[in-house]
Amino acid sequence: MSEMVRRFLRQKSGSVGTLIALGLLALFAALPLNANQGFGPAATLAVLLIAAGSVSRDISSGAIQMILSRPLTRSEYLFGRYFGTLLTYVGFLISSVVIAFLLGRLFLSTSPLAEAPAFSWLAAGRGAVEAIFAGALLAAIVLFFSTFLRGWGDVLALVLATILLGSTQALGRQLNKPALVQAGRIASENLYPTPDWSQILAGRDILSVPTSQYFLALTCYLALATLVFDRREFSYGQD
Repeated sequence: MSEMVRRFLRQKSGSVGTLIALGLLALFAALPLNANQGFGPAATLAVLLIAAGSVSRDISSGAIQMILSRPLTRSEYLFGRYFGTLLTYVGFLISSVVIAFLLGRLFLSTSPLAEAPAFSWLAAGRGAVEAIFAGALLAAIVLFFSTFLRGWGDVLALVLATILLGSTQALGRQLNKPALVQAGRIASENLYPTPDWSQILAGRDILSVPTSQYFLALTCYLALATLVFDRREFSYGQD
């Protein structure tokens, strides 16, 4: 599995476009982080960019046949891609924290009389941990879709599913259909649970229902990805 992690890291680091995009996103993520406001949507975009096509690209290029001809199980390949995504994302978060710190120092040095927000390593560390938990679920969902969709279809499917879950509740309120609102809420809470990680990291609500829903959803997405990937048959090229 470690070989697949290294292969994933080589693929991402070998793409100049991906590195430039992640660098810009790290800068945008650092701006609110410097004011101790968390990472913001830039971190979400980053994990989607990293996870996109994590499996489907090897399938469409036919490289998957050569990879799986080695003494490597499909599960090892799949989880190697997943942990490679998380490791790359952790590197992104660390870069964002460093950029936020340097921006804070630069601001103080160039404008010593201005009132600048104090950079907090503790707040940045907590924000990074929260982002890792949120990113781990997003990466698992994209990985699942990547086992049977081509190219950026995995990220597109996640975006469409998120819009559908949100619009279901909005439509139910507009039509005054409490049952539809309830169905959308239950689906959202179970398919894409979002626990309050700030409370959990503070030692509160650790064993809450949202926390259980999160870990159950994470386990289910990874299990479904493994099941689908194990049953697929691959040709040497599909593009």
